[in-house]
Amino acid sequence: MRVTLSGHARKRMRERNVFWDDIEHVLASRGSEYSSSKKRTFRGRDAGGRRLEVVYTEARSGHFHVVTIKTLDR
Repeated sequence: MRVTLSGHARKRMRERNVFWDDIEHVLASRGSEYSSSKKRTFRGRDAGGRRLEVVYTEARSGHFHVVTIKTLDR
């Protein structure tokens, strides 16, 4: 699995204190998935138990381009 980040996703990572390992953990855990025609959304928990939502597009098979990241816990 290869993952790249958009500039917007990098900014959201810094704002929300999300680390690279957290994104990989959510994508590898295969939590609940919602999809539209172009973007897909994965909801899952990072290693610390925080709920994350990762919105991505799949450029090629096995290559994810992360568009944005949301934290669902308050």
